[in-house]
Amino acid sequence: MKRPLVIGGPVTTTPAILSLRRIISLATVLLAVLWLSACSAVKLSYNALPEVSYWWADAYGDFNGEQSLRLKQDLADLQAWHRTRELPRYRDLLQSLERLTSTEPDAGQLCSLLSPARERLQALAEQSAPMIARLALSLSPAQMDHLAKKLAKNEAKLRSEWVALSPADLLDKRIEQYTDRAEGLYGRLNPAQRQGLRESLQGSPFDPRIRLAEQQRRHQDMLDTLRRLRSTGANPAQAEQAWLAWLARALSPPVPAHRQQQEHSIDEGCQIYAQLQRQATPEQREKAAKRLRGWASDVQALSQQTP
Repeated sequence: MKRPLVIGGPVTTTPAILSLRRIISLATVLLAVLWLSACSAVKLSYNALPEVSYWWADAYGDFNGEQSLRLKQDLADLQAWHRTRELPRYRDLLQSLERLTSTEPDAGQLCSLLSPARERLQALAEQSAPMIARLALSLSPAQMDHLAKKLAKNEAKLRSEWVALSPADLLDKRIEQYTDRAEGLYGRLNPAQRQGLRESLQGSPFDPRIRLAEQQRRHQDMLDTLRRLRSTGANPAQAEQAWLAWLARALSPPVPAHRQQQEHSIDEGCQIYAQLQRQATPEQREKAAKRLRGWASDVQALSQQTP
């Protein structure tokens, strides 16, 4: 399964939140064409999320036995809620996207889908808040050190894979990402579409240094929040509010330059996909509609499935 496109950069999360990113990522796939990825095994991927998410999160938190048992159960409970309460909403959004494949939407129409996407993320955040709070309050100093080192490695990776690129290589990488995700929906792009994509991205003000700076800010904010919870002897309700406040800052960066790049990247993505839809051939539009129908069908089946 290809990685979903998260416009403006990925949201880096706390240990328990990290375990939710798999769920959030799948939700993202189902929410907007800007994030669609070519996943041929939606059902299998979704059903495996609790187990896969746990092992992924454990790489950040290095959990002990008690934490592991509780987190595994919490993830299973969260998915049960998500399956019945949230997946039907994603199906509706996919059906709305399918209707757009027969039209030529402008960027505003595509960007309007981001509002319900954020509503679904907020619902997931609120539902998961008690789980997040319990785990955050249980982290030991050694686990905090482990987390800090893991996050530092992520920053080094982003630096080497994005910031260190020459302008030409950066442009090629962004073109490749957009092409992969567009072809996951429409099938192979033709030369004119590829050239249009290159022209759209050539003048982009996207700066990977800002992306790295925002990732570092989120990481530091996360670590400071966790340490503050420990030092003040916070209770679960206070930890829940701290998590929701951290997420709000992650989604809307308090640093103006970071927020401006995020907003521009969202607008840029909407413009690019609107252009691709206008350029799409009848065959590509039919392929996109068929894939969206298939994903909607998978989501409908998942929502009615008993694990």
